[in-house]
Amino acid sequence: MFKIFCKIIKYFVIYKRLAPFCIIFGAASTGLAQQPRLNAVYLEYIDRYKEVAIKHHTEFGVPASITLAQGLLESRAGRSYLATQGNNHFGIKCHRWAGEHVEWDDTLKHDCYRKYASAEDSFEDHARFLCGRRYQPLHRLDSTDYKGWATGLRQCGYAEDPAYPEKLIALIEQYELQRYDTCWQHDDTPGNASADNDDDLPDEDQDDTAQRQAATTQRVRNAFGLGAASADND
Repeated sequence: MFKIFCKIIKYFVIYKRLAPFCIIFGAASTGLAQQPRLNAVYLEYIDRYKEVAIKHHTEFGVPASITLAQGLLESRAGRSYLATQGNNHFGIKCHRWAGEHVEWDDTLKHDCYRKYASAEDSFEDHARFLCGRRYQPLHRLDSTDYKGWATGLRQCGYAEDPAYPEKLIALIEQYELQRYDTCWQHDDTPGNASADNDDDLPDEDQDDTAQRQAATTQRVRNAFGLGAASADND
């Protein structure tokens, strides 16, 4: 009986001491498991094209985060058929395109897609494409509002996939692409150009201008079903 009692005490002491360690180890393991795994190919793609995305943010007003996320999604980080055969990283179809093209089966057999001399040409054409009339409502949003842009792209007809905005937002947040949206200095661009320089306006006129811009932004967000604007772009 004494031996059995000693074994029970020994068992309790050993596992009582091990309990805190097990709890800590288990919590750490759970935390690590919840961390999203980053794709090395995606990271390489981002590092390769982040500068051109930032440049086009400056020149055309298209958020760098949106450019990079669309490039990742549309071209599978440069590995898709259109990217490898035609340097087309954004799935842009011919649409009155006079240059070379690549055929690929999408919604129709042998759909016509633009072909570029380089990936950089594809990035520039993408920026110009998003400055077209169809996408002008997007340029009334803040150019750091990646959630608004992601939703607006779907609403303006860029993609048919109903989950397209969520996919872009997930990529942006997983790879923290929104940090590249602040790596630029504002300039008058095809997307954001204004006839007036607000810095030269009297204070009361600047207030009126800010109110008008806020009202316009809210109307755009309402049209896209985004609700009230907030600091975190929800």
